[in-house]
Amino acid sequence: MTQRFNPPPGWPIPPKGWQPPADWSPDPAWPAAPDDWELWVDVEPRTGSRRWLTPAVGAGALVLGLILGGVGAASSASSQAQEDRAAIAALTGEKSDLTKDRDELDADLAEARDDLTAAKKQVADAAAQVAALDQRAADLDAREAALNGRQGELDTRQADLDGRQSQLDARSADLDAREARVSSARPSGTSGSSGSSGGTSAAASGGGSVYYKNCTEARAAGAAPVRRGEPGYASHLDRDNDGVGCE
Repeated sequence: MTQRFNPPPGWPIPPKGWQPPADWSPDPAWPAAPDDWELWVDVEPRTGSRRWLTPAVGAGALVLGLILGGVGAASSASSQAQEDRAAIAALTGEKSDLTKDRDELDADLAEARDDLTAAKKQVADAAAQVAALDQRAADLDAREAALNGRQGELDTRQADLDGRQSQLDARSADLDAREARVSSARPSGTSGSSGSSGGTSAAASGGGSVYYKNCTEARAAGAAPVRRGEPGYASHLDRDNDGVGCE
């Protein structure tokens, strides 16, 4: 028992004994084979006088198949063309939709890039502001350190001035004490005229027998300010030497 190729309806009938090559495939223009169609069927060998019918039947079948195949192929080609046109129309519509989607995506991408550029600019501006604030803080720290240094210098100078003031106060007190001793050691006049003359001279020279140890005593006595030539005037009361003590 042998097998022969069994073409589906609408396919051309191949010659007897035809075997498809390894790379053979049906023509796309041929109609599709039914789902349960068998392309190869078993054939029982024939004997006797019927053998002469085989070539004739095969040739006739081939011609009939070619005729039917041509008709089926034309119908199938028309149907296929319609399907192709429908597929092309569908692909054109899909392409248009894809183009529209691509344009929208391009617009979104451009907007996103603009937003990214703006965000980068904001970050750069913020970084510049932070750098400026850091510089200002550094400047303020430097100024504070300089002021602290100047304050230390002022404190040192103030302490020096306080020491010098203490020395001047001690010297002034010593001078006051010496003037007091000198005043107490002067001889008093014996005659009225001499006494009067001496009193006048003492008053003119600045103080006579009136003596104030410091401005506190002068103010307590109601003599401040005391001017040069007035009773109680002394150099230790007039430190700026302008002629007026205990100003």
